[in-house]
Amino acid sequence: MARIVSLALAAALLASCAGDPFTASIDPNRPPRANENPRAPQAEAVVRVADSTAAARDFATAASLYRRAHAIDAGNFHAAAGLGHSLARLGAHEEAAAAYRAAVRLNGEDGDALRGLGNALIAMGQPAQALPHLNKALRLREDAGIYGSLGVAHDRLADHGAAQAYYRTGLDVAPDDLTLTSNLALSLSLSGRHADAIGAMRRAAALPGAGLRHYMNLALVLGLAGEIEAAAEIARAHMDAGAAEASVAYYERLRAGGDASAIAEALGIHYAVR
Repeated sequence: MARIVSLALAAALLASCAGDPFTASIDPNRPPRANENPRAPQAEAVVRVADSTAAARDFATAASLYRRAHAIDAGNFHAAAGLGHSLARLGAHEEAAAAYRAAVRLNGEDGDALRGLGNALIAMGQPAQALPHLNKALRLREDAGIYGSLGVAHDRLADHGAAQAYYRTGLDVAPDDLTLTSNLALSLSLSGRHADAIGAMRRAAALPGAGLRHYMNLALVLGLAGEIEAAAEIARAHMDAGAAEASVAYYERLRAGGDASAIAEALGIHYAVR
């Protein structure tokens, strides 16, 4: 019922014109502050509905609402940051980066916006540009996820030693973090430490919340280590016969080819940031 009400409010807001009293009436007693956009209270009202819509995981509608709030008041930090978060969840990384940049211009001390910008840049293939934003986010707040993002950025730059140090520091903060454990295993495999990679990925696959992605990551690092039968056993347990055989053949080709860039690309698509 709450979701239906939220979507109804969202539709009403999207359909409203700039002067419609609907949004202002949500908080009629809050006058604009000194030197503030006189439409700021209306933008805040739209942001509140957008927040509810995002909480219901309707990120497309939430993005439309945040975009509308930002158009009403370009100085509303929460509209810009919320737009970035929603677009990132939709996989629209370039647009998300633009929204996060707007948010950071409004508040350069917000760790979530800085981290969001860094993650969007990593997704766009710009890990070096992501590092300053992620490092600043980490200075503002120690967070396991930021350590993980820094690790992925360094792995993308082929600095696997630094990447693994970030993952391990993140695991000191959150010892059972599934994303950090899985990414550490992938990084160890990239640097040729196959036994360590297999051990870390087995641990990841045993953690609460592990799913198909993590089981197949385990099969991948086993295959790259030359443990083809063990990789095949996992693949057959979680895929149909044809897909399992194709996966195993792929692991064998990667290992036989010895192409470091191809292996890096194969492992790279399995990383996760959050």
